[in-house]
Amino acid sequence: MEGAIKPTRNKRRTNVQLDIDVMRELEKLVREYGFGNVNITTLMKNAGLEPNVFYRRYGSMEQLYDTLAKKYDFWMHNAIELPSLNILGDKKFFSETLKKLYKDLLDNDIMQKLLQWEITTDNQTTRRAAQIRDTMNLNLIAYYEKLFEPLKINIKGIAALFIGGLYYLVLHRERAEICTIDFNTAAGEHSFYETIDTLTDMLFEKLEVYNEKKNIAVRMANEGISESLMCKLLNISKNELKKMLL
Repeated sequence: MEGAIKPTRNKRRTNVQLDIDVMRELEKLVREYGFGNVNITTLMKNAGLEPNVFYRRYGSMEQLYDTLAKKYDFWMHNAIELPSLNILGDKKFFSETLKKLYKDLLDNDIMQKLLQWEITTDNQTTRRAAQIRDTMNLNLIAYYEKLFEPLKINIKGIAALFIGGLYYLVLHRERAEICTIDFNTAAGEHSFYETIDTLTDMLFEKLEVYNEKKNIAVRMANEGISESLMCKLLNISKNELKKMLL
């Protein structure tokens, strides 16, 4: 009939747009229900996806979870800005990196859901995500290990406590205070930053004292002072002195 309006069809989405829509809806549902708890029917409905298209393109919810987890695998790597090391110096970079990790995790609700999933669920995706996160900054850990090697300080253990602690403080903050500190408030966040600065000062003070002694030992050796007198004045053993003068 002349003048009749023809029905319109929904514009066909490209695969790229389809992936964007699906991942956007998956993120919304993960924020609400967490990894492992998203209803596949709800996801398909929200994303405007037919079952045959879903299974042909994505295979399963597990594969979709894996794709989303991979998107956030580099959260820690992205939070650690290595170029800043030369600008800030060893000490400042150490403390500022831990503060940034804490702040970035606070602002990243999907990453929080992923960490919760890793703690409660053992599967290929959770193991892979956790392992990748642990290994992606080994070069930085190795750098600080070498820095503190003369003091025999287990910097890997210290870093593990710092990182594990900030994970827990962020994930636990809405449940209860810890040591009367409410980490779900600005005051709690400030308390974390202040504590990181205090502990970093204590840690690097030992290194600063060692380096000062080392510089004095080198100057004494250049002046021809005997090893026994240097050890007495610096209150160190002959073995420690030899390492300083290497």
